[in-house]
Amino acid sequence: MDHLNLTSIGHDILQTGNRALATLFEADVISINAPIEYGLDKHIRHEIEAISEFKSIQKGDEPSVEDYSKLIILLTTNGGSVDVVERITRVFREHYETVEYIIPSHAYSAGTVLALSGNKIWMDYFSVLGPIDPQFSFGKNQWVPGMGYLSKYQELLTQINGAQDPNKTRAQIAVLLEKFDPNALFQIEQAIEHSKSLLVDWLPKFKFKDWDLTETSKIKVTDSMKKDRTTAIADILGNAEHWYSHGRGISMSDLQSDRIKLKIDDFRSNKEHNSNIRHYNGLFEDYMRVMGYEAATNTIVRTSIFS
Repeated sequence: MDHLNLTSIGHDILQTGNRALATLFEADVISINAPIEYGLDKHIRHEIEAISEFKSIQKGDEPSVEDYSKLIILLTTNGGSVDVVERITRVFREHYETVEYIIPSHAYSAGTVLALSGNKIWMDYFSVLGPIDPQFSFGKNQWVPGMGYLSKYQELLTQINGAQDPNKTRAQIAVLLEKFDPNALFQIEQAIEHSKSLLVDWLPKFKFKDWDLTETSKIKVTDSMKKDRTTAIADILGNAEHWYSHGRGISMSDLQSDRIKLKIDDFRSNKEHNSNIRHYNGLFEDYMRVMGYEAATNTIVRTSIFS
């Protein structure tokens, strides 16, 4: 007989919470609390394929696990690489027809791009997304907000080019030569454009898939209207100067405002949704903290931890 321990007890409680949400939403559920870095994409692929394998083994006259075609992701992240976001989205869409994101707390930067790949986004007044500002790695655990890097570069260039006396800009020139890498600048510019192009592709295909009539005038929504709305959303979320900082939280009310006009579902509107989401997410965060983990995922199969 196996002895009880904190890890096994915590694991079992998390699995109970996961299954409760799965039953409530009629979907498979995966919780991700991790930076979006290289390696996470492979980890997610392994988890999603494990769910499929687990369900196929469980099939029978009275299967213990439902074979859902919808996936719910509870996402908490400070962001990371948009290339990893693209690969994760490809994994999800390979296995599920419908993908929805719940943001219990925050999903910044590349995490925002990932959330906007969903058919639906669930938030409450406390939840925030962030500006589309992909981070660039300058070494292990050294991630720099791309737009801030570009903005500072442009500021120095403006000071240098606008100076009447070149001798007064020697300090700026020294910083420019020492701190800014042309290759990094190019990659950051490409990452920002890549993020916007993904939104232009994903929003009409998934988030706006069932948007057939305008909400007030009940006018038929055309592909051109969806494209215009998508471009406007990508532009405003990709405008770092508008949001002032990489870590600025964009609330549900901000996203639903006349400036952005993005439909967000409030999970507080359903008491059972609200209590189950907050209960499960709180347990997951406590489990990570007690066990000393920096990143984790939880599925119906198991709790997976990685650093």
